[in-house]
Amino acid sequence: MQAQPAVPMEFLRFNAPDADALALDIEETRAKLAAARLAGDTLAAVEHAADLGSMLTTARREREALALLQAMLAETEAQTAHEPAGWFLNAYATVLQYSGRRDEADVVFTKALALCRLNGWSRLQSFVLQHRGRSLVEQQRFDEAQACFTEALDLRVQLNDPRQASTRRALEALAELRARRA
Repeated sequence: MQAQPAVPMEFLRFNAPDADALALDIEETRAKLAAARLAGDTLAAVEHAADLGSMLTTARREREALALLQAMLAETEAQTAHEPAGWFLNAYATVLQYSGRRDEADVVFTKALALCRLNGWSRLQSFVLQHRGRSLVEQQRFDEAQACFTEALDLRVQLNDPRQASTRRALEALAELRARRA
């Protein structure tokens, strides 16, 4: 029996359509984070750190994103009743995934999903499920990935979210991947 090749580490990874715009957004968000910290607004700092960490990850600057998000973990833990903390955890889990630390990412994705379900953050839940699904594909945990993508799609259909198209593409790509491996 021939060994199956590994799934690419960047299964359906998002690519910014405009690198220059992303670079500008990174600098603007970095300034917002600094202002929030200066003002002592912890919740705004968590929100901006989540955004910045996500953008840095998109820009393939995982090391920088990981350092930023790890430095904000304690502040975030104190804010878990608020949705920005969920977005932060999703960004943190995603950067852990792309840093090759998938076991840690699984724990953080699970925590983010629990917060979403507890607080009714359906839109965020669909994002966490989509990101976790990609991580699971990379680990060749296809049944779990399919369940995540399917649940994300159901939520996105309910919300009439245009991102349901990307979730449908993820399900199609997973089906093709499974067919090639069969």
